[in-house]
Amino acid sequence: MPIPCPRNLFTTSLLLTAIFGTSPITKAAQPAASKQRPNILVLMTDDMSRRCVTATGGSQAITPNIDALARRGTVMQNTVHQGGFSGAICTCSRAMILTGRPLWSVTPDRLSYAGPANLNTADKLFPEQFREEGWQTFGTGKWHNGNAALLRSFDHAEAITGGMLPFNQRDRGGAEDNAIEIGMMNPTCQRIAGPGKVEKHQTTGWSTDVFYNAAENFLDSTWDQGKPFMMYISTNAPHDPRHVPNEVLARFKNVYEPPNYQSIHPFDNGDMLVRDEMVYKPPHSPETVRRERAIYLAMCAQIDDRIGQLLNKLDAMGQLKNTIILFTADHGLSVGEHGLMGKQNLYDGSWRVPMIIAGPGVPSGESREGFAYLHGIYPTLAKLAGVEAPTYTQEFGFHDVLQGKAGGQPQLFGAYMPNVKVPNGVRAVRQGNYKLLYYTHSGRRQLFNLEKDSWETNDLIGDPKHQEIAEELMAALENWMKKSGDPLGKE
Repeated sequence: MPIPCPRNLFTTSLLLTAIFGTSPITKAAQPAASKQRPNILVLMTDDMSRRCVTATGGSQAITPNIDALARRGTVMQNTVHQGGFSGAICTCSRAMILTGRPLWSVTPDRLSYAGPANLNTADKLFPEQFREEGWQTFGTGKWHNGNAALLRSFDHAEAITGGMLPFNQRDRGGAEDNAIEIGMMNPTCQRIAGPGKVEKHQTTGWSTDVFYNAAENFLDSTWDQGKPFMMYISTNAPHDPRHVPNEVLARFKNVYEPPNYQSIHPFDNGDMLVRDEMVYKPPHSPETVRRERAIYLAMCAQIDDRIGQLLNKLDAMGQLKNTIILFTADHGLSVGEHGLMGKQNLYDGSWRVPMIIAGPGVPSGESREGFAYLHGIYPTLAKLAGVEAPTYTQEFGFHDVLQGKAGGQPQLFGAYMPNVKVPNGVRAVRQGNYKLLYYTHSGRRQLFNLEKDSWETNDLIGDPKHQEIAEELMAALENWMKKSGDPLGKE
């Protein structure tokens, strides 16, 4: 039976208004608190589209606490993950985030390791570097990069999950009256139990609550306040199985299908039988999409509730003003967009992610349009904290964009394929307002003007007026494929 949500949304919002204020937003960067090294708080989610957050474009989202964080900090509006070479895009994305390396540099053959699910490479991992520089590091939630990387990264880790949580029968298509209610409840987790030792432990409650409770317990009982902390909190939500407390779902009574809704994708994108597309097999009725999007948004609201509770706690401890907070997701999700349910595509619903940063050295009340990759998190946080990240990461840092200076990526590139040996898949390039998708197995292309068509419903590839920009983007994409190490790049 669903348990009560841990905190009243309205109360949390009032408290955060008190913390963040309602006076006109100051445009200048907040000064770092004296010479004290800042705490670092990374709030990661799984499968969370930018339209799951009001501050990053979500018209149906209910995220007052994340929105308050955005008012206090800076929103990076054009942040993407660079893709994946397996259906488990989360694993590839997180390997890039942890190492600061781009997609084709984290493949097993390039880094000589088993794969991103067992990320034991010679590369420094970003929590590992903060640990070595004197931060006390703590991790909780979805990891999906293996125990070796976990042990290297964190002094303490509690309630760690390896990948997706188990399904219940209803989400697998079973009769509702026979549903086995597991899903997001009572996850079996791991913890660091000593030097080089990881052990299993059983938890009780909603997974999002389990993870945020572990983080609060770390602050109360384990954190050595003589050191700054670096906390990494990563929810499994809103990844499926979609499962949420009834009282949170009740906030979403009138969710409608997205403007780019289709019952089925109009052509073979190269991986139509991937797991995500088989949980609910097409065609998808409007009713199915509305129901699934309501649960999806409710799972995001549940995360928002706990973020508000945690930030209130940090404020009560006198630590909020000296904490750099980064909120993001490993990638987005379709949930009915373009006739798809999963993330194994490069439409913006899956490719672009919410990205909000606040705290010492970060301008408040700002929104940046400059292009950034998720794997730029490592060098960007390092620079904000006064740490020197590895040289190979620094070209992807977005510190200058964050500060409102020139810089950032001139173009954004992405790639998805089921695995590195299967050519089926898609590549993407964005330059200015234009975005080109190229399906490698068929040669099919799509072209969108995102300024005029943010939902990607008007394909311009056959328009003679756009032939020149289509050819320019295709040439840029082919050049990137050659230089980046893409298995399909042709010299």
